[in-house]
Amino acid sequence: MCTVAVATDDNDSIPQKKEPPVKEMFYGPTVGLGVGMLKFYGDVLDANYGNPLVSNIGYDLHVKQQLNAFLTAKFYVLFGTVSANERTAERNLNFRSALRVGGFALIYDFDHLLPKDRIINPFISLGIESVEFHSKTDLYDEYGNEYNYWSDGSIRNLPEDDPNASSAIIIQRDYFFETDLREMNVDGYGKYPERTFAIPIGAGAKMHMTENIDFTVGMTYHMTFSDLIDNVTGDSGGDRIGDHAGNGGKDKFLMTSFSVSYNFLKHKKDYDEDDGFDEDIDYLAYDTDDEDGDGVIDFIDECPWTPAGVEVDEKGCPLDKDGDFVPNYKDDELESREGAPVNRTGVEMTDDMIYDAYLHYIDSTGMFAETSTQKIVAGERSKQKKRYKVSVGQFTGAIDADLVDKFLSIPDVEIKTFGDTLTVIAVGDYDNLPEAVKRKIELTEQGFDAAIVVEQAKDGTFKSVGDAANNMDVNDVADHPFTDEIVFRVQLGAFSKRLTQKELKGLQNVMEIKGSDGLYKYLYSQSFKTVEEAAGKKIDLAVDYGVKDAFVVAYQGGKRIRLKDAGVNTTATENITPASEKTYDKEKIRFKIQIGSYKNQLPTEVLSKFMELEDVDQTTKDGLTRYTAGEFTSYEEAEAYKAKVIEAGIGGAFVIATHEEELLPVAKAREIIGE
Repeated sequence: MCTVAVATDDNDSIPQKKEPPVKEMFYGPTVGLGVGMLKFYGDVLDANYGNPLVSNIGYDLHVKQQLNAFLTAKFYVLFGTVSANERTAERNLNFRSALRVGGFALIYDFDHLLPKDRIINPFISLGIESVEFHSKTDLYDEYGNEYNYWSDGSIRNLPEDDPNASSAIIIQRDYFFETDLREMNVDGYGKYPERTFAIPIGAGAKMHMTENIDFTVGMTYHMTFSDLIDNVTGDSGGDRIGDHAGNGGKDKFLMTSFSVSYNFLKHKKDYDEDDGFDEDIDYLAYDTDDEDGDGVIDFIDECPWTPAGVEVDEKGCPLDKDGDFVPNYKDDELESREGAPVNRTGVEMTDDMIYDAYLHYIDSTGMFAETSTQKIVAGERSKQKKRYKVSVGQFTGAIDADLVDKFLSIPDVEIKTFGDTLTVIAVGDYDNLPEAVKRKIELTEQGFDAAIVVEQAKDGTFKSVGDAANNMDVNDVADHPFTDEIVFRVQLGAFSKRLTQKELKGLQNVMEIKGSDGLYKYLYSQSFKTVEEAAGKKIDLAVDYGVKDAFVVAYQGGKRIRLKDAGVNTTATENITPASEKTYDKEKIRFKIQIGSYKNQLPTEVLSKFMELEDVDQTTKDGLTRYTAGEFTSYEEAEAYKAKVIEAGIGGAFVIATHEEELLPVAKAREIIGE
């Protein structure tokens, strides 16, 4: 066996960590475009009126270059208009000025003070800029009429003190600023320069939308060195100024804006970034696994999964002494001639062996084909087993509350809702029809007068198996009374409106039933024999589906009972209105023999059998006609007559009990009469 030994050295094989180099920061230029609102603060209106967010629109184009982690240089141009309209009892002034601004600012973003993983980057800025303005005022309407402001608030074509004032007509401003304020020279300033410098002070916040795109909101207060943008100064006078002189301060304007900018820096992933280890890593010192145990580690093993005990070379491959590509441990001939063809066991092939292999390869007649004989017996295709249930009620509206409790007292009841109207109450799940018919008879004896056997289709719907199948003869039908067994269930809630699947949070095993009280009850489909099992399922629903308002309910003898009455030690208050106990007159209890129940017309052969019996009666309810024979005051008499009916060829007969034609559980009827 060839074994490879791997030496390890504390200084050479396992590299030592070293301090990462200081990463050099690169900053690319950023170009952005912004839009916002311009608000003027000067002598007209004296900066007392107006919303800075509802004013004139301005645009700015800027180029930024980050200088270091917290400081950025910004070059920008700004275009827009500012305006003001003052209408008071003392004076009436208006102006609009077109602005063109170019400047430079430094932006400080608190980078060395704030967390590095922040989403929003606040900043402040300070700069210097040049402002060019061209101011005009609106003094005439479109027909050349001068505005004369009267004391009644109207604008007319003649002054209020004009001799012909009585013939003055009301005119409207056209808001076309046609008169150049500098050319008017009302205060004698002459051809003053329509440009000045300003100090912009700003604040805002920047958010990174992508690695290269930023979104910025902010406001900048531009403090100019001129008081002539609105053409009113502290020294202005005359009738147009009135008693309200200028405020003496310089003109200012505020821009509230948002902008989107793009950074041209390419963000390349540094695939060569040092991971903290030396470049010369001895991986053999780390990966020493040898899965096949041949002494050659998996990292350099060219023949993995070599069988145990087989000699291998330095590459981990089994030895091949004669070089015929069949390893020694499989080679039946270790001294094959060099270059000679061999078979799969390493034996040198003769001419006959080569010819035989050739015939197998080109076989077109089936001479060498392997054949087998198989006897195929025709038979029926396997069919999917049918599923049968017993329907004890089908409802298109609300269900009586007492019936709801009666249904929920059945442990294996299934309540299915189809569409918005049809509710089917089904019991059991059987793969053969006789068992389903037996259960139907048991349920009828327990007082469920609408019990019929149905077949469940693939889509979940139910269809009747037919009158003949429902009345088939089955043996060994025992009396199964309505026992005192307690059934525990988990109720999700009761609601005035029907819940959607989304509101049910994806729950599938849920039964919905609408009672005559107008409430939709939702219960988990499985029933439980103990309160511990039900409580466990309640916890599972809370953990898995977030159903936090579910509660455990108990049913016994066809009624809902309090948990305390079910033997549960609980302090929970249950709002249960006990149903009034119905009284029965034992003198009116009757036992009859049910000889059939049919939805359709009786078959001729069945009708002839019924006609041979005495005292045959029929009752139709919900489309189902029940046929009975005989009427007795004791169960023993009814059983004796049932035997005669069966001898007459009606094998599906069984005993039922009634009280004033209302179906009762047979066991309940026998209890009433004291049997």
